[in-house]
Amino acid sequence: MATRWIKPIYKIAASVAMVTVLAGSVVGCGSSGSIKEVENAVSLDAVQVVAQKSYTSNPNAGAKSDINGHAFVAESSNYNLYMNEEDLSVVVEDKNTGAFMESSISYDDEQSNYLWLAAMKSAIVITYISGNDDTKQADLINDNVNKEITYTEYGFTAKLYWTKYQFGLTLEVSITDDGLLARIPDESIIENSETYYIGTISIYPFMGTSYLDDKEGYMLVPDGNGALIYLNDKEGAYSVGFSGTIYGTDTGFKESSVETLLWDKYKMLTSSERVIAPVFGIAHTDDKIAFLGIVEEGSMRATIEVHPNGAFVNYNRAFAKFVLRKNYTQPTSNNSTSGSLHITEAERSHSNLAVRFVFLSDDDANYTGMAVAYRNYLIKIGELTVAEDTSYNTRLDFLGTERETFLIGTRRVVMTSVDDIREIYSELEASGVQDILSVYKGWQSGGLYNLPISKYKADSGIGGTGELTDLIKDAAADGIDLYLYDDALRINPDTHNSTFNVAKQINKRRYVEKTYSKVYDEFLYLIPLRSDYALDKLVKSYTSKGVNNLALAGITSNIFSYTYNGEAFTRYEEGNDIINVVDEVAQSTNLVLEQPNAYLWHDAKAFLDMPLYTSSYIVEDESIPFLSLVLKGVMPVYSDYVNFEANKTEFFLKMVETGTYPSFYLTKESSELLINTNSSDIYSSQYSIYKDMIIEYAEQLSAVNEKTAGAFITAHEIMSNGVRVVTYDNGVKIYVNYSESEQSVDGVTIEAMSYEVR
Repeated sequence: MATRWIKPIYKIAASVAMVTVLAGSVVGCGSSGSIKEVENAVSLDAVQVVAQKSYTSNPNAGAKSDINGHAFVAESSNYNLYMNEEDLSVVVEDKNTGAFMESSISYDDEQSNYLWLAAMKSAIVITYISGNDDTKQADLINDNVNKEITYTEYGFTAKLYWTKYQFGLTLEVSITDDGLLARIPDESIIENSETYYIGTISIYPFMGTSYLDDKEGYMLVPDGNGALIYLNDKEGAYSVGFSGTIYGTDTGFKESSVETLLWDKYKMLTSSERVIAPVFGIAHTDDKIAFLGIVEEGSMRATIEVHPNGAFVNYNRAFAKFVLRKNYTQPTSNNSTSGSLHITEAERSHSNLAVRFVFLSDDDANYTGMAVAYRNYLIKIGELTVAEDTSYNTRLDFLGTERETFLIGTRRVVMTSVDDIREIYSELEASGVQDILSVYKGWQSGGLYNLPISKYKADSGIGGTGELTDLIKDAAADGIDLYLYDDALRINPDTHNSTFNVAKQINKRRYVEKTYSKVYDEFLYLIPLRSDYALDKLVKSYTSKGVNNLALAGITSNIFSYTYNGEAFTRYEEGNDIINVVDEVAQSTNLVLEQPNAYLWHDAKAFLDMPLYTSSYIVEDESIPFLSLVLKGVMPVYSDYVNFEANKTEFFLKMVETGTYPSFYLTKESSELLINTNSSDIYSSQYSIYKDMIIEYAEQLSAVNEKTAGAFITAHEIMSNGVRVVTYDNGVKIYVNYSESEQSVDGVTIEAMSYEVR
């Protein structure tokens, strides 16, 4: 695979003066620096380290008492760093409170085997590939590893080489004002053997570990909006924990699987929630110390692992695992039953690998403190900008046209025309609902699934291009933002030539997304350059009409490895190409994004389809609104569609709790007309059914927003009586009672399944 320059996911300051600024403290719980995810880039913290004096032996040994066999190495304004030279494990101590966290176990439970004991102590744990086996472990305890340790003012670097396997890397560790930074430069990773290859690398996988229920607290799981796994004794109930690929499954390696279908036709299981942000964390609430782990570099090809005690070993742990290479199955012919080969990727992926551990103390040592720290961190590095307009809007999305099978070909099914939308807006305005944001789906000629869209041409069934343009402008004059929807990822092979410009998996087979629907049964994925081409044409023809509101989907929540013209591209390359595409579109449009991955948040005017729940994995003990805590007060966040939620009362309370705005998917006509289309899963959408609910939600939620507009959430508490208390930095408190009986908290009485604002 050819190596090429990749644009940084985060913008690196060009000024040398910024190095000094970023090396200092951040307001609140933010970061003391920022490492940008970019191929072969040098982090700002690394620049600082290079300029430091270096020593071949620890100049600070004995300056402070050892902690569990770890000698004092360096300090920042808030933390002390201790290290054990044998396994490079560390201890981070809060200078103000004396509380500390370790990256390795303090004692052996006498139940773990030698491999697990080594994994629980080593700073670096590698799984290597040898032939078809990609599960073997290399570590710093059981293997012969040459170590060259150099001490610096802020920590140490360790050049490591596994002599048997002939691979190596350099680990850079530095203590910062907000915690610890651990980093492996891409150029330091070497593989000299034709027998052994690095599959995955984990950096400090047992940071903050605890044995069974020795500590009170929990681990943060980035599942959907967020979840917690408590540090109580699980009594061996779980054999595995949470494992989620950051930014979702890599379809370039996705194996075909048997779907659970009803009558061999209807898909019965929905996909699990994605890991939208590259974070994890552990809180020891009894010691009032916690950390938020942020995967700063290498996140596009990494997983978040959160495993409670009992899952293989009796220790709790949360960490990031970076993927460098994978084995995959290569079919030997077009007939899938004729055989296949197991092949190792010829070239490993290239990226620096870095995890920043942001430590938190006292009243901040909890998941709210983690959310505040992440928000401040993203604002600091420019990945979030606080929106000037924090006004409330109800999101009303409309479906224009669909297609159903008819004799030869398909025929149009018109669900909501331009005139229908005008009428709906007028009715709602008369009822007091004027604060509206809308996304128009299926507006394009050919209907919702005529993809990709490369021209601003509205379907004549909804009124045509001129009528649509007038509606957008008239709505804007009335204070309503109407966005046109574009799935820039998918191509419909039934409506467009898909011979070229579609992504193939690493095994050079086209990735096919099955729909199990009646009209269009499969879609393909465009390569980023083709998405860019189609988007560029659409945006130019759209903005030339004097309108520029665009709702982008598809590429906002998918990155994958692929092959094109025989060349392999990693998720790093595909992801950075998408960033370039979206950045360019954002310069000429008002852009709202559908469930965007964290690296696109800087381009979003609003976040659409925020998951308010998790995947409900059995290992998770509590759902929390982590992403909502991060984004509330920064940008408008809109929920999934209310009309598809079974328990609408609970869902409404979730919106109150999280500061999320409601979303409705509407049609003027009855959804019965969609039964023979690809949108047959839309079982209830008719505006007349939801009119009263829209009015009621707008009245209540806009009143809540009047109290919280522009404010950040600073505390979120889960009470034992089913009440959740949300505190904003302007002093407002919201009490949400999810129980079936009246409850009282802080002298405030909250009725069953209700809320109070104070």
